[in-house]
Amino acid sequence: MKCWVFCTVCLFVFTCLISCGKQTSRKVSGGPPAYSVAGDNYKNKGLEITHPADWVLLHDEPGIIADRTVAFETPDASRITVFFYKSETRTYSDLANELEKQLRLRNSKDVKDFTRETLELGNYKGLKLSWVSLGLAETTNEASFLQLRAEPYPVLVQFHLLDDDIETQKNNLVPFLQGISLTKPR
Repeated sequence: MKCWVFCTVCLFVFTCLISCGKQTSRKVSGGPPAYSVAGDNYKNKGLEITHPADWVLLHDEPGIIADRTVAFETPDASRITVFFYKSETRTYSDLANELEKQLRLRNSKDVKDFTRETLELGNYKGLKLSWVSLGLAETTNEASFLQLRAEPYPVLVQFHLLDDDIETQKNNLVPFLQGISLTKPR
């Protein structure tokens, strides 16, 4: 009798674990595999973002270069930022140009192997800057700038990935873009 009860409890726990796993590992239809870890939701002021659960929200606030910025950080210190431009028109090219100029990517002695190329990620178009930063250690960088939408105001996304995150986060980028929804705040 005890064995039957134990088997029943184990089967129940196993079934619960499987159903919980199915709820947290969402797949984006027609896109790449689901996030490398379970997904999580962030909601605030008419914005909903589904993101990998191991990404940490850094801030959601008015920004210096945008009317609103929402930033996340990966466990390996890469940064993902969503920019909202309600008061001016900006493009992904503007953001790429600013970063290139700010970090002096073309002419700094602390930078090697700089490249700039067009990028298409899912249905999103943009630019990708790649370089190696020289300092205490060499750090591989990849900054991708994409336009999420142009109307009624521009929304742009920047993925600034470092070292191993370039490979480990690549399957998270399109689901992240597809997991952003904007509604009018209540």
